[in-house]
Amino acid sequence: MMNFAKTPPAVAHAWLIQSKLPTHPGSKAANKPLFFLPAKDKNAPGRDPDDNRKVICPDGWAATYGNPDATTVPEISATDKASCDEFAYAATYNSGGMPSGMGGMNEVDTGNDCVQTYATRVKQGEWHLYDDIRVPAPTWKEVCGRSAMSGWINSTSMGGAFSGGFSGKYRLLDKDPYWVNFPQFAHCDASKATVTCTVPKP
Repeated sequence: MMNFAKTPPAVAHAWLIQSKLPTHPGSKAANKPLFFLPAKDKNAPGRDPDDNRKVICPDGWAATYGNPDATTVPEISATDKASCDEFAYAATYNSGGMPSGMGGMNEVDTGNDCVQTYATRVKQGEWHLYDDIRVPAPTWKEVCGRSAMSGWINSTSMGGAFSGGFSGKYRLLDKDPYWVNFPQFAHCDASKATVTCTVPKP
């Protein structure tokens, strides 16, 4: 599970992409696991998660092309700036940036082929994930998601908890399958065109 308490917009983005797209990356219910792609120094030549990321989230994309209404958290990190969050993760064979010739499952030409969103804080502790209306609306047939949001939130949502925790604890090797669960969104329905969330009764 991702860190919802600290990074709700990053978790919301991953949940939306997992729930709405036909690839359902990391969904146990849909039997669509993510397949782990180790770091460059632990993998076959040419297989580098950073290369995947550069396809979906090129350097400087968030600052130059990301939605300017994406909110940062300077009160937490004085150097925080807008960042590009992708799902499925770059360190998977499910990533849109992973070439099919190397086993990639969802290769796209650029991150422009993904669902485009951005995250804005509307008040303390409340975040909204919006469709980026500057680009064509999603068809929900895409195979990846890209969102402009706080860099601190993006990096904290997984970061050390995955690379230094989960993947090490369970000794994930190249192409090992794993699942991502979002229990905080169990009350939400993404099966229709409009996503709805019913507030659970106390």
